[in-house]
Amino acid sequence: MAVKNISTRAQICGRSASCHGGHSAVEQSSYISREKMYCEYDGQTYYPKYVEDLVHTEVMLPANAPAEYSDPKILWNSVENAEKNSNAQLARTFRVELPNEWSYELATEVMRDYIKRNFTDEGMCVQFAIHDSENKEGQRNLHCHMLLTLRGIDEDGKWMPKQKKEYLRNENGERIPLIDKKTGQQKVDKNNRKQWKCKTVSTNDWSSKDNAKKWRIDLTQTINSVNEKMGMTENFWEHRSFKEQGLDIVPQIHLGEKASAMERAGIRTIRGNINRSIIEKNAIIMQATEMIKEATKSIISAKAFASVGARKIAGAIKNEILDMIHEVAKRKNDRLSLPIVKGEFLRLISDRASMQKKEVMENFVHDRGLTTFDEMAKLKADTKQEYDAIVSKREKVGSQIEYLESLLEAYKEYEPYIKNHKEQWALKGFARKKYERSHIAELTYYDVYREKLKGMIREPDKKITPKAWQKELDELIPQLEETKKPYAKAVTTLASIELLEYNKSDLERMLGNERRAREKQEQQHNNNRKRTDQNLD
Repeated sequence: MAVKNISTRAQICGRSASCHGGHSAVEQSSYISREKMYCEYDGQTYYPKYVEDLVHTEVMLPANAPAEYSDPKILWNSVENAEKNSNAQLARTFRVELPNEWSYELATEVMRDYIKRNFTDEGMCVQFAIHDSENKEGQRNLHCHMLLTLRGIDEDGKWMPKQKKEYLRNENGERIPLIDKKTGQQKVDKNNRKQWKCKTVSTNDWSSKDNAKKWRIDLTQTINSVNEKMGMTENFWEHRSFKEQGLDIVPQIHLGEKASAMERAGIRTIRGNINRSIIEKNAIIMQATEMIKEATKSIISAKAFASVGARKIAGAIKNEILDMIHEVAKRKNDRLSLPIVKGEFLRLISDRASMQKKEVMENFVHDRGLTTFDEMAKLKADTKQEYDAIVSKREKVGSQIEYLESLLEAYKEYEPYIKNHKEQWALKGFARKKYERSHIAELTYYDVYREKLKGMIREPDKKITPKAWQKELDELIPQLEETKKPYAKAVTTLASIELLEYNKSDLERMLGNERRAREKQEQQHNNNRKRTDQNLD
């Protein structure tokens, strides 16, 4: 099992030059949501620089927040307008790394739960956005940006102050007068009111230095727990720094938006050079691990060998889908492009990066016996029909399972008090009254939990039949299990077709650009030749 150090970064977004998390909450919201936004405070319109890497974005609110704050434009403009100072702190940015093996749906579900537990349950408004980017080497980077409010919200939905004044008191609990050093008398303000010693305290503990570590630990434990449940045990995520683990490994520095853009454009930066030096040093330290990885890569399975032979035979047959794959791969560093936003079924796939490999898509085309895009369209229609039927069955069975499990869970609360009810009615007269007085709590719980359970039962007779519920549940669970393999097969097929359709469209765009570039070059060449001929004349 490999150990992976989690990457997190928490910073303050504020108007002061010392705030490294941005200087406008609206701008940060625009950046993470990839949406154009107007800031009422500074009168600027912010435009997103990228859109293709957005997986999901939403706003989560505490119970007492106004419903309109679910619109990020309203929320962050309200935050901006609530702050009057030129150096005000506006929000906290928090960026976290996520496992690339997670599906987009799983990542969204896990982050919702994580944000609720750590932030909205504490009273913060949170906008989060999940991005999935890819570097030049084809390595994917699934991560989540969070934008957190710093002010709490009161019962009326109004922003609360960040700080409050607290009077200092002596050992008797009395306020301590503020003494004028010159006169030795208690100070008074301009309205002749006495002044007392006081201090400023935060109205919440959200800015505590311990929080960043707590959030990091919780995220790491969450990731490891989810991975274990999903059977993804290749990596164990570690919240401790390399130094805390006793490892002589140097962490890389954060590049920043400008340096990252320059590096992507092939322009070397000082910060990029520092990271390259760090990578070189760490490569020496981790040499043993790399040797194991290389040894693993060199192992070719018999199935993969047979697949190569099959491709050679099929290569002699004209196949327009394979031709498209090869043309895209030539232009995209031997990989296919991944449609993040438009991928309805790709969102459900865990190992999306593997689907970008040319060989994987070639195998898909060969395994399905596809040669034309018309055949692929028919496969898509047939598979979608199968998928809809499977989903319908899964939803019906899943809903009934959830219903039965909720009944059995409610019955567990009710069951311990049934004996008290029976004992009550087994007695008569004074003995029963004595029993009722000494077991008033248990008998009350009996009535409360029975009424709750009866209210949950959908059937008209409202009978409480736990054995029948458990029997039906035991019959339904295997039915749901039976749908897993055909469901996974249908999703994988539809996701693969989505990827191929996207790359077909992308190739047509690239070919069109290349054709126009050639035509422009030819036109320029013809114009130059005409000018040359005219000069000769």
